[in-house]
Amino acid sequence: MKILCLGASFTGTYLASNFGNDNTIKFLTRQPSLVKNRGFIAINSILSDEIDAPELILDTIPPVLDANGELSLPYGNIIDKLMSSIEKVVYLHISSTSVYASSFRSSNNIDVPVVDEDTPASPDTKRGETRLNLEDHILKRYDNSRIIRAGGIYGPDRSLINRFVHGNFSRINDDNRMVSRIHVWDLCRIILSFGKINPSVITNVVNGVDELSSSNQESFAYIEKVTGIPAPVNLKADTIVGRKVTSKYALNLLDNKYTFPTFQEGFLDCINEKE
Repeated sequence: MKILCLGASFTGTYLASNFGNDNTIKFLTRQPSLVKNRGFIAINSILSDEIDAPELILDTIPPVLDANGELSLPYGNIIDKLMSSIEKVVYLHISSTSVYASSFRSSNNIDVPVVDEDTPASPDTKRGETRLNLEDHILKRYDNSRIIRAGGIYGPDRSLINRFVHGNFSRINDDNRMVSRIHVWDLCRIILSFGKINPSVITNVVNGVDELSSSNQESFAYIEKVTGIPAPVNLKADTIVGRKVTSKYALNLLDNKYTFPTFQEGFLDCINEKE
């Protein structure tokens, strides 16, 4: 598959590193050195002849606001031309599960609300609201556009367990928050499957999450079990904050098997990565 990746993101560069043998991946980014230094192809946005007709345009750029505070699509003019001139091209934007309401408080795991793609997006944060506005903007702008609402994206050297191992606890707080995640390997598999012109599911929105949302209490306990490193906080374990995000479609897109179905397998991969 010919892929044009917008932005030099962790997900995009991981895709190029691990799935580049079977796909031609080029980057359109304002930081071309980040991808060129890793041996990937960065396109000069001024030289439009460098852009081959892609089959998939992968947008990993978070919301950008212009000087007036309005949503802006970087490279919008270039992408408009590609989308209008190429018959079979998919525009796939990586959004976030923050578009779902999250200000729930539950006394136990069983009572934690569960949301999926049928749950109306109703963000209760400014970040989530901006994400949802960008989704709507893209879906209205391009006919063949799709959205992946990704949970917390993690992978080797970029995960909670890696931060514990390196003694970085700066992002740790005492809320027992429910977290929905996705290992970047499985996210890339979803991207390649959902990015086909005729995917195996009929929807334009898929939640990119694994099969097990976990509370901080569960995550910290597992990390301590496998590393011996305790969390340097006393969790407010009597209340779970948030919701569990699930997907009706991800398993189908993954040929009915996650490589990392839960954070446990994924975290082990993050600290056992082979050179």
